[in-house]
Amino acid sequence: MTLRTSAATIIREHRSEAGVSQVELAKRLNVSQPLVSAWECGKVIPCIDDLVAIELALKVTKGRILMKVAYPD
Repeated sequence: MTLRTSAATIIREHRSEAGVSQVELAKRLNVSQPLVSAWECGKVIPCIDDLVAIELALKVTKGRILMKVAYPD
């Protein structure tokens, strides 16, 4: 699994588990919904700051998404 597909899968899974739509996540992050979609489709890899912001927006334990992206199974 590449970094791009790993990040896409992890973000999508955590967003879905939190019951948050792409539109809602985009609002929480103050980014566009197409950007969230691009992250989840693997077209764009979010930077570290974006990954941390996603964790906060989804109320995920600090570092959990970041570590999963950096060190996928």
